[in-house]
Amino acid sequence: MKKCCLVLAYFGKMPKYFPLFLKSCEYNPKFNFLVLTDDKMKYPYPKNVNIVYMSFDEMKNKIQSYFDFDISLKNPYKLCDYRPVFGYIFEYMLKDYEYWGYCDNDIIFGDIEKFFIEGYDKAFCLGHLTIFRNTHENNRLFMSENIYKKAFTSSKNVIFDECYNNKQNIHDIFLRHSKKVYEKDFSVNFKILSTKFIKITFQPETREFISDDTESLYVWDNGKIFRYYMKDELVKEEYLYIHLQERKMKYQGNLKNIYKIIPNRFLPLEMEITKDNFPKIKKKAFTLHLLQYHIKWKIRGLKRRLISMSFRTE
Repeated sequence: MKKCCLVLAYFGKMPKYFPLFLKSCEYNPKFNFLVLTDDKMKYPYPKNVNIVYMSFDEMKNKIQSYFDFDISLKNPYKLCDYRPVFGYIFEYMLKDYEYWGYCDNDIIFGDIEKFFIEGYDKAFCLGHLTIFRNTHENNRLFMSENIYKKAFTSSKNVIFDECYNNKQNIHDIFLRHSKKVYEKDFSVNFKILSTKFIKITFQPETREFISDDTESLYVWDNGKIFRYYMKDELVKEEYLYIHLQERKMKYQGNLKNIYKIIPNRFLPLEMEITKDNFPKIKKKAFTLHLLQYHIKWKIRGLKRRLISMSFRTE
């Protein structure tokens, strides 16, 4: 059997840096990717990426045909709740793989093979990347509890596909059925509304995210994701992927096989990364978009404080 196929279902225009996502897929030739989308722009799809064009309505009707109750799927964002059922709905397309999973398109992969966890029924807790052992039982386990019906009939996104804010999800179902799960977070994931990169790491024991605002440099280097930072000496760490959620990243399209990733753009790496050079390497570039992003972040924080103050005065 083939090893693993990761499913990306996305409707609407892909991010400008989607070619970088595809390039990171190409550097993982032992893995296959299935892209379901209505974006027919001619992207540089590598051999290990299979593209299937369909409309959002076709996707909705496809999912509905597998259930005897009316599902709620009014917009593409709600599709996140349905990702745990892709192994069931697209079983005929995934039958040749030992594992399958789902991923986002706002990520850049590193070396998946190095971090790939075999022998588990489910690996990872977050929706950016989740992998399942491809068995008949695992692909139908979501139906073992009524949580899925509540998720699929709600018009809101209830975060059924990942662990977040103690909401009931597919991961809980696997745990309650004593499935073998792997929970360590190998991702570089960032706080959403920060104008700088603040790395957050998921702690499965508490279901909380631990923040790390250490000044760091993130680099994609010939198929690998590295983080560099100073701690007496220069530290170099490797990660599975980097997640750029909700960030409008500038991408010039002329990057080589090594580039740096800063909070609002992808840029060529201007010099060798050494202890002496590290302070000299540019790690941020202010733009109007970043200013707008900063204002949005401040407004959201102010609203939260006002709501908290109103509760305390009641």
